Amino acid sequence: MNLFARSLGGITSDVLFKYFGFRGRIWAQFLSLFFEAIFLFCFGLVDNSQPWYVALAVLIFFSLFVQMAEGTSYGIVPFMNKQQLAVVSALVGAGGNLGAVIAGFAFYRPISDPLLPFQVHAAYVLFWTLLTPCYYWKEHGGMFHGPAVESAEKTENTA
Repeated sequence: MNLFARSLGGITSDVLFKYFGFRGRIWAQFLSLFFEAIFLFCFGLVDNSQPWYVALAVLIFFSLFVQMAEGTSYGIVPFMNKQQLAVVSALVGAGGNLGAVIAGFAFYRPISDPLLPFQVHAAYVLFWTLLTPCYYWKEHGGMFHGPAVESAEKTENTA
């Protein structure tokens, strides 16, 4: 699932970039995170009264969108700080591992209910998803707005 879905996230980010520019990459990130939160919440609603394959199906879709969100993240990384690309890549890669440890301690350890931690974690993911429209680079733009300044490459091409 890791290789397939992470690649699917990167490909989705690339396709949307082709048609919508940098704004497409942000939308790919937003949609992946949004559906990750939705399926994590749904997983938190599956209890023993439902057949096992319901939990499996929801978990597969949740995993698909988790990995796609990782792929879309790496589609955005090259635009963050080109001079420190290796550092940014390392922080993004390590951030997922650190986030998993923090989530374990913050959501799963203190809550005794077997399903509530998944729902709380989903709300946490959705909170950060809803901050995605705040991503903005003046030279690339954001989710709803284009760039504030024209890049040097575009200026050279028009001259």
